[in-house]
Amino acid sequence: MARILLYTGKGGVGKTSVAASTASMLAKQNKKTIVMSTDPAHSLGDSLQADIKPEPTKISDNLYAQEVNINDAIQSHWSDLREYLTALFQYQGLDPISADEIAILPGFEEATYLLYINDYIKNNAYDVIVVDSAPTGEALRMLSFPEVMRWYMEKVFPISRTAAKIARPLMRPFTGMPMPNDKVFKNAEGLYDDLGEIHNIMQNPDITSIRLVTNADQMSFNETKRAFTYLMLYGYPVDSIIANKIYPEKTGDFFEKWRGTQSIILGELDSSFPEIKIFKSYLQNNELIGQDRVLKFGQDLYGDQDPYSVFYKGKPVEFIRENGKTAVKIKMPFADKKNLNLFNKSGELVVEVNNWKRILYLPQTMANLQPSGAELRNGYLYITLS
Repeated sequence: MARILLYTGKGGVGKTSVAASTASMLAKQNKKTIVMSTDPAHSLGDSLQADIKPEPTKISDNLYAQEVNINDAIQSHWSDLREYLTALFQYQGLDPISADEIAILPGFEEATYLLYINDYIKNNAYDVIVVDSAPTGEALRMLSFPEVMRWYMEKVFPISRTAAKIARPLMRPFTGMPMPNDKVFKNAEGLYDDLGEIHNIMQNPDITSIRLVTNADQMSFNETKRAFTYLMLYGYPVDSIIANKIYPEKTGDFFEKWRGTQSIILGELDSSFPEIKIFKSYLQNNELIGQDRVLKFGQDLYGDQDPYSVFYKGKPVEFIRENGKTAVKIKMPFADKKNLNLFNKSGELVVEVNNWKRILYLPQTMANLQPSGAELRNGYLYITLS
């Protein structure tokens, strides 16, 4: 099965350069590699100085690239569902253009990127899939969507399908309101199955590595800590962090204060992520465009390390027994207890951290247990159930 390497981080930290350089290195190792841009503001073509299409484009031996066009992507994966929603919105009085636009529901775009990855894995098309992801917020929405879809399909979908079967023949003689047909429901079921498959793959540390790219400044560092917390909450494997655009000593007196600030942040980075592999790259004296420069940048970044490797494995979420009690152990080193909210809803343990919510489906033996305590200890959140 293909290896998946996903790079994300705050906007402007250099994700595209890191992703492109990684893909170039792997292609040189005779691994058939595709680097996908899922950032709406594509810059992958600029980085590689290539005309990259919405479909996989061959760049050089073993190296392919793709800048996903979201309209084409949604048409290929969500066409039946979007067609129904467009008709429904038109029935409610919207003009055709507006109806077609808002038929792209929240999460559709992010989910479509995952479906592309799933297609490539099913077809055994590549040895490595490198994802130049959108900035952190969009990337987290993409990775959390399968769980949202799972909740909808298990809680709402069966009711909706039954109601549609009953209502369709009754309403047809009296109203022109479109009702979803079996084709729409089958399309949704197929999407649900595909998203379930890729969700499991993306959470498998033997296959997928998520890598956070940051700069050595306080804002980027803070966002990296938040992103790491949320990724751990959702059970995704982060195996390394890339600290990019570090000022070398030869930048002179003008950047002396910047170098001092960066030195402090780099020290905090090492102490904050003791288990995670930290890569450091220096500010380049040339713009990172063109395949030769991109490849050289990757070789300097990784040194004697192979970017194909898994640099860290851990279990972000575990169900354990502690002091005779059942507990859920979640790796969340930077969470603040005052921003946590916990409750059990019909066998679903809901964990809220700031604006992000994770629904953990409890094993049958734990379904009736309620969270009775929570403690942050040694970088883990322990939730006691009783």
